[in-house]
Amino acid sequence: MSNGKTWFHFEERGVFWGMRLILATYGLLGRAVCLCLVNAVVLYYWLSHGKARAASTNYLQRIAQHPNSTVVADRRTSLRHFMQFGAAVVDKFAAWRGDITFEQVHIPDRSPLERILDTGRGGVLIGAHLGNMDVCRAMSQMRDDIRLNVLVHTRHAEKFNRLLGEISDNVNLALIQVSELSPATAILLQQRVDAGELVVIMGDRVPLSGGQRTVPAPFLGEPAPFPQGPFILASLLKCPVLTLFCTREKNHFQIEFRPLADRIILPRRDRDTAMAGYIQDYAAQLEAQCLRYPLQWFNFYDFWHQDTL
Repeated sequence: MSNGKTWFHFEERGVFWGMRLILATYGLLGRAVCLCLVNAVVLYYWLSHGKARAASTNYLQRIAQHPNSTVVADRRTSLRHFMQFGAAVVDKFAAWRGDITFEQVHIPDRSPLERILDTGRGGVLIGAHLGNMDVCRAMSQMRDDIRLNVLVHTRHAEKFNRLLGEISDNVNLALIQVSELSPATAILLQQRVDAGELVVIMGDRVPLSGGQRTVPAPFLGEPAPFPQGPFILASLLKCPVLTLFCTREKNHFQIEFRPLADRIILPRRDRDTAMAGYIQDYAAQLEAQCLRYPLQWFNFYDFWHQDTL
């Protein structure tokens, strides 16, 4: 990237103590007051960060150009886009506290996940910064054998794990910080998959080190760079791969599992072609979700031209 910046430098500006403050507000005063606090912060961010606001508008313009889209790509819709992110932050806290139960979650088709779990081994779930992945914690109420290992880029993973431990006794989810895929991380994840656990990784952000390891794929009208890392990891783990999307629909959440591959195979001779095929399949699924839930994709930077950030 031209000046060494990545999405990481433009990500949510909240830090660990801020999360504690908002979580305390949620616990003491409830969702409505907490949402007001978060929305005030989000409004300030929207007003003061022109690049994030422009990225939101650019994304919404791409959505609006699709047939049958009802999205109007103006400043008001951009603000609604940011406010949806604020609501998702509050839902994150609710999920951490266990206030979102399995009764509030709708899963149209459980069979792709159940087929994996029934084998006794685990699998890889490739998600996105769409909706609220933290709600997937409620999946542990679906079956006792569900264990989630969520790979995150944040450098605060250990602190968040401690915070989770303070507010919840749910041991079925662990955050694992990764800035790059090391042999030690691969061995750890292989052990967990062999033990029947699930590895969750986002497929719509480039590595912290930059965009060198990406593959362009058609996405909302223009090729966009998608990271190779999730697909390389899945190939190393030699297990089934599903996409995972969790979105809000009024008063409930919807979790969708869709098969991506029984195994991701990257042959040495045709590695680039094979990689591009898997990434294009993922990008097509993500695009369909963005068109269904246009205000719930939370990448507030120029996703298509990341080398200009």
